[in-house]
Amino acid sequence: MAELGWVLLALVAWLATGLVTAAVFVTRGGHRNLLWYLVGGLLGPLFVPIAVERGRAAPQRIDVRSRAPAPTGPGLRVLVGLDGSPDSDRALCAVANALTGTTSELVLVTVTDPDLVDLEAHAERQRARRMLDEIASALPDGLADASTEVVAGHPADAILAVADARDVDLLVIGRRGPGLDEKLLGSVATELAQRSSRAILLGSLPGR
Repeated sequence: MAELGWVLLALVAWLATGLVTAAVFVTRGGHRNLLWYLVGGLLGPLFVPIAVERGRAAPQRIDVRSRAPAPTGPGLRVLVGLDGSPDSDRALCAVANALTGTTSELVLVTVTDPDLVDLEAHAERQRARRMLDEIASALPDGLADASTEVVAGHPADAILAVADARDVDLLVIGRRGPGLDEKLLGSVATELAQRSSRAILLGSLPGR
């Protein structure tokens, strides 16, 4: 019985090590495919060096469409992170409500899964492109014509990479909490707040 107990304990430790590593890899590394949990559970501690080696997927700016900054004088250069969710829609509404007439450059960014390849990657990038085009075409008067970027990678890393490349003044990101309270920030918003040296506006409900 004692030997069986040790075997079960070793099995639990094996699974726990692999699953915890997979959880960190998925949530913090930008790898959204849940099959990584299966890989982690099967490989156990053997998955640790694989996850460390791959680490975070370096952001890849795969579809960049730039507009010239507004010629009407100085103004804020603003980046808005979008994912098609109500939270990111609120972030864009915050820009429209608060910054109309004050922006010289507006950049809309969405991030795709770095694990996808071939047809799946192409399909997701097409969906991302359509979403950005639809949003850019419906922007209210008074906002600068939007540049758009589709980036593959970890969301926070991708947004920061574009922010650095374009030297924006302000990042706008939606509130995404794990519970019902809108005041709770999601992991991407929290990480941006911790890592970015630029001003950050957390999109809230329209009119608030």
